[in-house]
Amino acid sequence: MISPIFKKLFAVSAIVLTSACAATSSAYRSDADSDPYESFNRKVFAFNEGFYENIMFPIARGYRKITTPSIRERVRNFVSNVQEPITALNHLLQLEFTKSAKSVGRFAINSTMGLGGTFDVAPGWSLEKDSTSFNQTLASWCVPQGPYLVIPFIGASSPRSLVGTIVDSVTDPIFLATYNDANIRDKITYPYAAVKYTSVAESYMDWYNDFKRNSVDFYSTMRSAYLQNQQKNKCRFAPQEETQTYDFDFDEEME
Repeated sequence: MISPIFKKLFAVSAIVLTSACAATSSAYRSDADSDPYESFNRKVFAFNEGFYENIMFPIARGYRKITTPSIRERVRNFVSNVQEPITALNHLLQLEFTKSAKSVGRFAINSTMGLGGTFDVAPGWSLEKDSTSFNQTLASWCVPQGPYLVIPFIGASSPRSLVGTIVDSVTDPIFLATYNDANIRDKITYPYAAVKYTSVAESYMDWYNDFKRNSVDFYSTMRSAYLQNQQKNKCRFAPQEETQTYDFDFDEEME
C-alpha cells in the first residue's frame, strides 16, 4: 500500500509538472529565461530578504560565533553524508550506475570510518563526492523547467526545481526513518532540520551579502545567477522521434 505522504507527493508533483509542461511549446525547451510572474516573484523575494536578514542570518552569525571552523566542517560533513543515499538514488534514476555505487560506498565508509559522516574520508578510497538532485534527474529525462519562480523561504526556483526539492526532502533518510513514529519524528527531525538549515545559512551568508553589495538590482542578479546555474542541467534522454524510411530502388523496378 502506498503511504499517504507519497500519494500527496505524487499529486503535487503532477500539478506542478503539468504547469511546467504547459509553459513550454515543444518537447523540451528552456523558457525559464522569461519571468512571467516577475511582479509576484519580486514581492516574495522582498519577503525572503527580510526573513534571511532578520531571522536566518542572525542565527547563522550566532552559530558562527559559538563554534569553530572545524566544528562547522564536521556539521557540514554530517549533513552531506545524510544526503548520500538521495544522491545515490538520483544517479541511479539518471542511469549513472557507477556514480550511484560510488555514492553508496561514500555513505558506507563515511558513516563508519568517518565517525557518522563527520569526517569525509571516502576520497582516500578514490570516492570523490558527486552531488546531484531530483531536479537534475528530471532535467536529464527532458522534463521542462518551466517559468522562473521565487518560493517563500526557499528562494529562486522553477516548477521542476520545486518538485525536485519536495522529492529530495521526503526521501531524506532521517525523514523516512522517523516518519511512522510521531514521537521520534518530532524529537529528531526538527533538531536535524534546524542544524541543517543553520549550517546552510552560515555557508550561504557571505556569498549572499557579497552579491547584494555588488548588485544594482539584486533580484535580477540572483535570477541571472540561478538561470545560469540551471543551464548545467542537460536533457540527456530525449525520446526518439519515429522516422519513416523509403526505399526508392528504381533500378530494380526497371529491370
